[in-house]
Amino acid sequence: MKTFKHQVLSILLVATGTAAFTTAVQGADALAICNPGQPYLWAGGGVNIPFNPDQGDLNTPAIDNATGVALVQQAFNNWTAGGPFGVPTSATYTNAGHLPVDVDISNFGPWLNPVAPDGLSAIVFDADGQIFDLLFGVNSGILGFAGPEWGDPGTCTITEGSSFLNGPAFTDLIAAEDVMTHEFGHYSNLGHVELNGQLFLFSEGGDTSGPTPDDPFAFGGPLSGELESMYPFYFGPGSGTLSPNADDQASIATLYPGAGFFASTGSISGTIYAPDGVTRLSGVNIIARNVADPMMDAVSTFSGAYTDETGQADPNVGVYTLNNLTPGAEYVVFVDVVTAAAGRFSNPILSPLPGPEEYWNADEDSTNPPDAVLDATLVVPVAGTPTSGVDIVFNQPGPGDPLPVGDDGFVQLSLPFTYTICGQDFNSVFINANGNLTFGSSSGDFSESAADMLAGPPRIAGLWDDLNPSAGGIVTYDESDSSFTVIYDGVPEFFATGSNSFDITLSRTNNHIDIEYGDISATDGLAGVSCGGSITSGTEAGSDLTALQDDADLDGGRINLHNSTAVYEQFPGSGNDLSNETLLFNGTTDYNDEWLGKSNKARMVGLPFSSDSIQKYTEIEPAGADIDWFRFKVPAGKTLSVEIVNGQLDTLIGLIAPDGSQFLDDDGGSGLLSALQIPGTMKGTYYLAVTTFPDFDFTGAGFSGGRYVLEIELIDGIILSLGDDDSVEVPLGFSFPFQGGSYSSVFVNSNGNLTFG
Repeated sequence: MKTFKHQVLSILLVATGTAAFTTAVQGADALAICNPGQPYLWAGGGVNIPFNPDQGDLNTPAIDNATGVALVQQAFNNWTAGGPFGVPTSATYTNAGHLPVDVDISNFGPWLNPVAPDGLSAIVFDADGQIFDLLFGVNSGILGFAGPEWGDPGTCTITEGSSFLNGPAFTDLIAAEDVMTHEFGHYSNLGHVELNGQLFLFSEGGDTSGPTPDDPFAFGGPLSGELESMYPFYFGPGSGTLSPNADDQASIATLYPGAGFFASTGSISGTIYAPDGVTRLSGVNIIARNVADPMMDAVSTFSGAYTDETGQADPNVGVYTLNNLTPGAEYVVFVDVVTAAAGRFSNPILSPLPGPEEYWNADEDSTNPPDAVLDATLVVPVAGTPTSGVDIVFNQPGPGDPLPVGDDGFVQLSLPFTYTICGQDFNSVFINANGNLTFGSSSGDFSESAADMLAGPPRIAGLWDDLNPSAGGIVTYDESDSSFTVIYDGVPEFFATGSNSFDITLSRTNNHIDIEYGDISATDGLAGVSCGGSITSGTEAGSDLTALQDDADLDGGRINLHNSTAVYEQFPGSGNDLSNETLLFNGTTDYNDEWLGKSNKARMVGLPFSSDSIQKYTEIEPAGADIDWFRFKVPAGKTLSVEIVNGQLDTLIGLIAPDGSQFLDDDGGSGLLSALQIPGTMKGTYYLAVTTFPDFDFTGAGFSGGRYVLEIELIDGIILSLGDDDSVEVPLGFSFPFQGGSYSSVFVNSNGNLTFG
């Protein structure tokens, strides 16, 4: 038997009015893949998939056991043909009886991490939230997780599933059913999709309804019923999560088809190719929209949906099929950038795409790129007969062609060689309208800042400013076997002010960077090179670039990038001295934490400690196979503060005191970063482990990686936890006379004052 517990974890994270579902196994419309082309499935076509609800309340006292179990059954029924939404599937779900215990903080371990199958598929009600508080931290915002738990690789059959539900989060019955419906999609082995949810203003990333910048279809919003249940963000009660739409129905009916499903519906299939017309690409989001009903009758999938492989030897790589289409309807089919973070999807998302988003059209041919990316040929599916050969080959403009970056837009181009920046290899580059190149993701940001230069993707800024190529000038490129040059010629600032000309050249030899300036009319802007947020500390200071170049001219001629993860200069509105200058940078280096040592032995550090500098660079690399250990001596009677203050990873820290007591934190710091404050320290050596979620066993098997900045310090006193406009009452230990009264405590207010009483 095979366990999927840690592979299919699905979490609902609440964040400022929305919530994010995340998963962690490789597969597009299926979480668990058995063999290439074959997902794991519940037996018998999914008929009578069992579940075993908890004995306790869902939320004490708001939702008792009977109500909770009824909600579970209703949420499962939402995925069935006999349920309220008539899903065309053979899947049904059966309550196989209560668990033998009321699962709570005292006994949840075997249900979370079973050592062997037990014949039960647990739906755990964490009525008081203590299990979730222990696993993820107090007020983590995590509402639940679910998925297949055990499977038989010999038959590719799921044998048991599980789900944990955070009871205190479910005071609203509609929200509870919403979340359960999404989670029970995972329980059935469905992965996340991105179709309509990305069109909502507050979604992660945001997108248009066609290939960007084309936006031909109107989105009614999450309360219009157009939102797919398996989108990785939750927009609140009534947003449509409990009602599987055409895309969700396609996903589950493909795994567990109802009688006549394939005979009565249409399908479109094809292959996604790189610009060479030969290399098949998995992890690309493909969408089909009925032009007469583009939001309600739309389906998406990922290329290579049912394989974990990406190599060309696997015939499933790059192949896609869109099911549950209306026979006789007219559909546009297009490839689409995934705007939500790639880690929220079960599929290995291809990012960045090797070319612009585009419609399929009749001129699509491996021997004839580029075709017109915004020209669509309508596809009319036929019931019971798949429409095949709808292949899409990514396009790339030729050297000298104007690049359609528009105002605040971008174009992604393949490079003629592999370019390495800060130890990361890239085969493509994003050319952004606002005067900079980025790697790994685009940037439409027109408000340049040092903070964004350090926190964003790896970036080379010739003149990062609010430029407007749509109002004048040209952005184009040239290339050879050994160089790649992006040319900004006569480009004005927004609206149409002035003229700015410069070239950025990437060299294959030593990964050098040359920026040559013509006339520059802009007085503000930002220029330089940054390794991006996964490598910088976030505190790197700016420099005088022309002065650095003058110094470099005396010693080799190139600005040294080996000693800093970012070298840049920001011009706040005057002092831009780049006109007709040349900046030459040597290649960047591969920053690493070799000073920590190669083994898992704890490195002794003195306090206070900070890994902000390059000399004390700290990182989790490679993701999923690294953990960092530290040890340090602490006197008695202090408050120990340990915090990850910067990083673009989901950290997890564990601290062991001299007496063996242990402290754990997941997201106690900023965002997904970790922090611990330990008052009343004991004298001796403390041990600290830094890893990433969900590596609660501290083996290094986390899901994310990259640089982090660790700070450890000792404080005389007690750290008070205060929010915005918050207050904490602190006992004084004595009687304090004030304004005719006597007080034994004081209120410390976050707005900078003390009050009594």
